[in-house]
Parts: sequence; structure tokens; C-alpha cells
Amino acid sequence: MNALETLNDAIELAEGYLLEVGESRPTGDDLLVRFVACLRHRDLVGEPHQAIAQRLAHFAKLLSALGLKQGSLTIVDLTLRHMEISEADQEIYPAAVWNDLGMLLAEHGDLERARLVLSCALNRARRSAAPELARILSNLSAVSLRADDLEDARIWAEQSVRAMGKYWSVDNPEARLTTDWVLLDIARIQQDVPAIGRALDDFSKSADQFVRVKGSHHPRALAALAALTTAKFEMSAASDDIDISERALGDLETIALNASAILGSDHRQTIVSQASLAEAEFTAAGQGPIFDARRKRAVSLLETVADNATATLGRDHPQTLEVRRTLARLRAAVSPAQELPYLIDQVYRPQQNTERNEAKKAALTRERSIIRLIAHAGASYFLSHVDLFYPAIIRALERHIHFHVVLSSPWNSLAVFSKRDATTEKANVQNIVDLVEDSRYYLETFLPVIQSYLRLQAQYGDLIELRLTPMDISGSTLLTTDMGFFEPYMTANPDFRTRRGLSAFEIRFSQSSRYYDDSVAAFNTQWELASTWGQFGAHEEQHKQILRDVVSALSDDKQGKTVKEGAERPR
Repeated sequence: MNALETLNDAIELAEGYLLEVGESRPTGDDLLVRFVACLRHRDLVGEPHQAIAQRLAHFAKLLSALGLKQGSLTIVDLTLRHMEISEADQEIYPAAVWNDLGMLLAEHGDLERARLVLSCALNRARRSAAPELARILSNLSAVSLRADDLEDARIWAEQSVRAMGKYWSVDNPEARLTTDWVLLDIARIQQDVPAIGRALDDFSKSADQFVRVKGSHHPRALAALAALTTAKFEMSAASDDIDISERALGDLETIALNASAILGSDHRQTIVSQASLAEAEFTAAGQGPIFDARRKRAVSLLETVADNATATLGRDHPQTLEVRRTLARLRAAVSPAQELPYLIDQVYRPQQNTERNEAKKAALTRERSIIRLIAHAGASYFLSHVDLFYPAIIRALERHIHFHVVLSSPWNSLAVFSKRDATTEKANVQNIVDLVEDSRYYLETFLPVIQSYLRLQAQYGDLIELRLTPMDISGSTLLTTDMGFFEPYMTANPDFRTRRGLSAFEIRFSQSSRYYDDSVAAFNTQWELASTWGQFGAHEEQHKQILRDVVSALSDDKQGKTVKEGAERPR
């Protein structure tokens, strides 16, 4: 077969390859990839609206099952555009189609878009009293949980429970399973022991019913059994019931092996099961040097899982990030920080400025504890009109996330680079402070950043704190709980350090890298040495005088180098 002519041809080929094992798959994959690349909105015109949307969603699911993630995402995007255009003047597509597309986006890790599409499905289901209402609510709760939004996840799950009272069907147990799963995970995250016990009972019943209806080889069944067994292991480990915890560990190992055999080693549910097994194995090993070998085996297994998740799901997929967070925590428990490897996840070059900014926004959105920043000016984080990270910082503060910032004082030695016109005399002891105060950096960046900080502090109190250091900062560092970004400054001129795109490069590293621990240590040192805003204001005249002294010393050094010809050099 040289080419695929219709969507039906592509679906038939994809369905066939899901059932085949052999060397013909690569050729088939190429045909599917070429078909996706050539498919356009105009090719869909004239088809019955609901039928084409449902077939496209089915095709996207098939591509995802075949591991063709980018192709699946492309089809989802095309389908959504087609639906939006088709519904320009009337509603056409049922809630179920929007729900399927939302869950496809979630499967590929695009959680924010998934929530938007699922919200559209929810509104449509409520208007039409559709029986899918409970399923959509349960999906919204699951996606919100994966986005670390526990409050929204709990609200959607509780609404799903209420909706099930009206629409529940034994033939569709997935909504009940998802809802009980979310409530169990919320209780585990909050370490609410009574709630865990109640949720565990409900989830156990839901999992048993799902297995009876769908079969034990269904991907969701395997994932549910792994989650149920993991929760039982955690409960028994917390109560020091060694016999039950070891039995649960053995069950987890069996589930992970079954997932790998049935779904394949690169399936998302296999990755989840293996990660749960590695973490449980680590916990079961206990403390002390005699257990180090078992714990290191668990870390080694999780390293393999992390590599597999990165290769299969992508480096920025929420599941990959979760595995890497767990890996960093386990590594830190068995290896001193100085023994961690120096690992770089990504190097962003100037042409990847947008990609770099999106990665930072995603990291800020995921954070649930503290954000640390070292920067020269901080305009990207404090000034709304710069249109970069300010909205993400506001949302973080609204979630009660701490934001600690170290910025350069305007009175450090870099002030000698302050721009001046041709009529202005060179920087000297007398004019250096005036040059800074008249500079574009001071007037358009430093003062507006400070004003923004003071407004935010008045609104959010101790959640945000800014400190100023008299030392030069060699580059900007952004640290969240699970990753860091570092961009070196290629110039000492303050005017070229702010309000610009990526001019050199920036690296991203995870918590399991030695760079992370080094960066946290460097931040803590800067934080302790820097002045709070109150301290800076009380001693600002002294900072200005120190700058004058630096300029005076530089001037004296320069003059001292000029020795008249024939004069005796000082000894």
C-alpha cells in the first residue's frame, strides 16, 4: 500500500495494526503519519457532522494506542477546529464527543486544554440532561487532580457522586471507578487516615465491579488494581503490619508484570504500575545500612521507569514529572547531595525562547509549595505589561504558594554601565548616583518592580518577600520544588539584562540533578546575605556611598597606572 486515500482507510489500517505483531508495523506507521500530515479541514467538509467528529476521535484514540502521540494530538486539534467552525451558528456535537476529546488531551498531558474541553462537555451535558454527566464530572475531577488542583478535584468528584444517583448504570462503571479513585488519592495526599479507610472500601468495590464488567486485562482494570494494592500497602506499612505489606508488595509485582505482558512495557499504565512497585519496594526496605542494597535496587528500577516514561510519554508529561519527582526524593534518601549526577534535562537556545517561557509557566503552574528566584531585575515576574510570568505568579500566590526573590541592588558596581548621552560626562564620584537614578533601567524597571512588589505584599503578606543584594548576579535562577532553570548573563550592562528574549542559552534541570542542590544552596546563601526591603530602605544612603567609594577606588586605580615617563616607579 503506497498511500491512504480516506479516513476510513486509515482507521481500518490502524485497527488492523493493533491486532498484529510483526515487521509490517513500521511501514504502516509511516502511512498513518503521512495521512495525518496531509489531512486538512477541507477534506472533512460535506461529511455528516456528528459522524465525522466521532470517527476522528476514534482515529485519534487508535493513533495514541499505537504510540503515535504527535499524530493523535494533530487529529485532536483538527477535530476541535472542525467542530468550532461547524458550530459557528448552532450546537451540533453531543457532550460525549467533547468528553472523548478532552480525555485524549489529558492522556497526552495537555491538562489545561483538557479541562477547557471537558468544561464545554459539562455545559452541554447539563443543558441536555445527558446521561454522560456523571462521567464528565468524574473526568474533570481526575484531570484536576493530575493538575494538582485538589480543591477542584474534590468538588467535581462530589458532584459526580450526586449525578450518579440520577444517571448511574451498572453497564458503565467507569465514572464510579474514577470518582472513588480521585477521592482515595485526595485522602492519601492529605494523609487523612479515616478518609483513606472509607475511600479504600468504596474504591475496592468500584474496582471489583469494573473488573467484572470490563475484564482483568483492560488497561483501566490493571491501573485500578495497581492503585488499590498500592493504597493497601501504604496502610499496612503505616501500621507496621509487615505480613500484609509484603503480600501487597508481591501483588504489586504481579500486577506490574501483567501490565508489561498485556499492554507492553511502554504503555502508560505499565509505567504507573512499575513506578508504584519501585516506590513500595523502597518503603518496604526500611532504614539503615543493612537495607541499602534493597533500596538502591528500588532506585535503579525507578530510574529505568523514568527513562521509559521520558522516551514514551515525553519529558514534560505530568506522569513523567511525577516519576522524576519520586526518583529525586528516593535518590536523596540513599545518596548524599554531592554524589548526585550533574544532569541537564534541556538546553534552550535563542530560537527556542517561546518554548523556554512555556516550560517556565508550566513549572510555576504546577508548584504547590515555594518558588525561588534570583534575577537582576525581575521584570518578567513583577510587571504585568511585560506579559510573561506575572499572571502565573499571581495564580501561585492565590494558591498560597510562597514566592521568595533576590534581586540586584541598583547601587552595586554595575551602575558604572548606566546609559548616558554624548553630552553627559563620564561616571565619577559626584554623578554616579544621579546617573543611576536617571537611567532607563532604574526608572522603567527597578522602581516599577519595587512598586509591584509592595502592592503584592500588601495583598498577600508573608507569602511574598523580596530581598536586594549588593553583589553582582551572574545569571537568573528559577527554582520550583521539582526543577530549576538557569540563564547566564552574557553582559555586565544592566540595560541588556532585562526586558529581552533569550540571548545566549538557558538550562533546565530536575530535582534529581546535582545542579538543583547546588542552586538551592546558592539561593540560601544569597537570601541570608541580602537585605529585606525594609533594611535596604533604612540603609540606602550607605549603599549609595559604597557605590561612590567603588567608583572612587576604580578612578584612583586607573590614575595610579599612569606614570610619567622617567619617573621612579613606587616600590
